[in-house]
Amino acid sequence: MDNKIKDNYFGEMVYKHSWTKTDTICLFDKAYKVKVVAQAYKGDTILDIQRENYVNFRNYLEENKVAIEKKLKEYCKTNYNTDKTLDECLTPKTVIFERDGSWGILFDTEYDIENGVALFVINGQLEVGTEDSFL
Repeated sequence: MDNKIKDNYFGEMVYKHSWTKTDTICLFDKAYKVKVVAQAYKGDTILDIQRENYVNFRNYLEENKVAIEKKLKEYCKTNYNTDKTLDECLTPKTVIFERDGSWGILFDTEYDIENGVALFVINGQLEVGTEDSFL
């Protein structure tokens, strides 16, 4: 299997356990370099649902900015007892597009180095938890 493809939606992707590339997203009014992942098993191509979600996720982030930030803020306050701003306690690292149609953003946080924080959109519902609860 070729380990590089030029996808019409994702652009150039490299296969290493999944299809990946580096991109930039805007969250918390800042730009972040992140790894973009289209989950795939060896020999699998990127699915149409993953392409659709990739095309729509930036608009989703913008259109749901208030709800996203509110959910993340509540999560950090409840689980880490902090009132720091989101950009002080969360750093987006990976945007992942699952084969089941869900997608999410994985964040690093100094409050939970082992489990991190994940924001996922599953069946149109916004959910926040540890990375393990989604992966």
